[in-house]
Amino acid sequence: MNSGLDWQLHPLVPSQGLGPHRGAWDMLNARLMRGHGMLDSAFVEALLRHFGDHGAQLAVATSAGEPVAMLLLHGESRGLGVWASFLPAQAQIGPSLLSPDTPLDGLFDALPGYASELDLLCNDPRFGDWRDLPGNPTKVLPHALTMNVALRESFDDYWAQRPRKLIQNMRRYLRRLQAEGGTERLVVVTTREDMGAAVARYADLECRGWKGREGTAVSSDTPQGRFYADVMRDFAARGEALVYELWLDDQLLASRMLLMRPGMAVMLKTAFDERFERFAPGRVLLLRTLEDLFQRTPGAVVEFYTNADADLLAWSTSQRWIQHVSVYRHAGLPTLFGLLRRGSRQVLRRGARPVDTDIMVHRSGATVDTYVHVHELPPDALALMSQAEQQRVEFGADWYANLIDTVYAREASKPEVRIHVLRRQGRVLAVLPTVAQNGSLGREVSALSNFYTAIYAPALAADVEAADLMPLTRVLRRQSGRAAAYRFAPMDPQSREFTLLRRALSLARLSVHSYFAFGNWYEPVNQDWENYLKGRSSKMRNTIKRMGKRFAQEGGTLEIIQGGDRLEAGIDAFQSVYANSWKNTEPYPDFVPGLIRLCARRGWLRLGVAWLDGVPTAAQIWITAHGRANIVKVAYDERYKALTSGTLVTALLMAHALDQDRVQEVDYLIGDDPYKATWMSERRERHGLVAYDPLTLRGLLGLARQAVGELWRRVRPKPAPPNDNAAAKSTNDKT
Repeated sequence: MNSGLDWQLHPLVPSQGLGPHRGAWDMLNARLMRGHGMLDSAFVEALLRHFGDHGAQLAVATSAGEPVAMLLLHGESRGLGVWASFLPAQAQIGPSLLSPDTPLDGLFDALPGYASELDLLCNDPRFGDWRDLPGNPTKVLPHALTMNVALRESFDDYWAQRPRKLIQNMRRYLRRLQAEGGTERLVVVTTREDMGAAVARYADLECRGWKGREGTAVSSDTPQGRFYADVMRDFAARGEALVYELWLDDQLLASRMLLMRPGMAVMLKTAFDERFERFAPGRVLLLRTLEDLFQRTPGAVVEFYTNADADLLAWSTSQRWIQHVSVYRHAGLPTLFGLLRRGSRQVLRRGARPVDTDIMVHRSGATVDTYVHVHELPPDALALMSQAEQQRVEFGADWYANLIDTVYAREASKPEVRIHVLRRQGRVLAVLPTVAQNGSLGREVSALSNFYTAIYAPALAADVEAADLMPLTRVLRRQSGRAAAYRFAPMDPQSREFTLLRRALSLARLSVHSYFAFGNWYEPVNQDWENYLKGRSSKMRNTIKRMGKRFAQEGGTLEIIQGGDRLEAGIDAFQSVYANSWKNTEPYPDFVPGLIRLCARRGWLRLGVAWLDGVPTAAQIWITAHGRANIVKVAYDERYKALTSGTLVTALLMAHALDQDRVQEVDYLIGDDPYKATWMSERRERHGLVAYDPLTLRGLLGLARQAVGELWRRVRPKPAPPNDNAAAKSTNDKT
């Protein structure tokens, strides 16, 4: 693949920093990363000066002579052609300036030897998401759960929205501090002249605490201490550094260092005097710092860049995962390297072990509760499902209740329905309805769906990311008893839920694949019935007109039942038509009547029936909700096939949907039946996800079958796409 980018490597001399590339670096930082403080040349060059003993290389990509990407890499390969970001522990975001649409194939060619993998460490997706770089396969490992505080509205508004426990604890700490009889005061150091002394006071606090005992504290006579002194002085000279200090009379209790850039404050370090731990001085200083920042930089965002625990997350307005992203030269390398590294558990090395999944779940403050029926769900989980229901009725609690009661409760194999509710800090992030049962590979977990389900998706909060779902995938694996496979279908492959679920399953170290489920014909509505009909074939228009007259002359009538006194008669009519149609007997006879009653109760039901001398000859179930009309079930009595009353019912319901309900879309749901193209003009696809557990024997078997199937699909002749013209020639009365 020729990306059109020219990649060059430039070995760096630590004492000279970025050298002639400094100006281009800051330009790209401003353009791609919003001028991030930890990516500013002053910060990066301080890293090189104090921690660049082993060398670093600057990879620069140019297009038409202009730099478009820069990556600061470790000086040499780590073996097996694996290269990684230059990233000392003092940097919490990788020094990489890269847009998400930049291909890296040219960089692999430019690196010495045979470069096979590039580990882009500490990727913050808020400042460039590299999980899907074009042209190269990637794998992602969550590293740390960071957080921020948006300085919107006022501090009082922000504080009123904090958890009650946090507010009560802070009141208690402040009372203790005031009871000491001293004077609490906040000092904010901003000038270059005062910054050296402020950093020294900070270092003294750390040296007297646990970091001093472990030998990891900031100290004036260590590279780490000199690094922070340089950074804070350099940024203070531009008015972009702050040190917040909490004093009790003449005693320094806590100190916090920040970098300031337009629209953003970055927390660097915090320390407190452990002798005064009963006052929680670090938390009191955080409170005072945020109070000041709400006044000093309204509208900005305070980034913490820490592996936040549950207590600290209570202060946040948003959280996200910092991620390591491995980029591979060839598609087969992720699997090969994963097998080689599995024994040592060293994927994406940074000199320390990656964060363990259990620790990540604990620190995130996440909990997962499991229920066996939607009737057991708490109100906040039902509220999230209600929001999802606005997209599709199949995402709502009522749909699942009917499915559980009329399908899964009747299964002789006794499948285990499990509805998982993910919370963080008490807030519902996701509701994932699943069922555990025996499948083709033995024990499997799948979506709570079956052939009645036209679309499936978990209910997700708006700010959820794939890494947030890791506690869910962990619970799925633990409760399944080492299931061989996890299947979720049918889903919209263009949806956010599909993308996030796929990534979450990959993060759980499962081998994830997507597959075609079925075609879906639909009609975007931008006109009334009269104009819609003008766009259909002349054969359809003539059939509706001619057969409508004939049906009426023979005493036939058409009816739309939405509920009320006619509801049970409508259910009986549909079942009578269905029993005399070409269709197989319903395996779950209670599902459709339950669905009809549910839709009538919710105001969604449009049950169309054609009658002849009191006998129903055709019937259709349409669900109209939230701007969409779904055509769920269609049937006609074959004894009355010549009347084409099925076509007349479709026309009646379509006219009602367009002129009365004024929907934005009519959806034929499942399948590429040729007759659907006579009524619909657009087609899309529904896909499924299957994730195999390679640590189980049956999972490996499924993975092998998947590989053979994918190879066959690549080499076999492709079938012709659905032909609208051919479909138009099919029998209209099939509807």
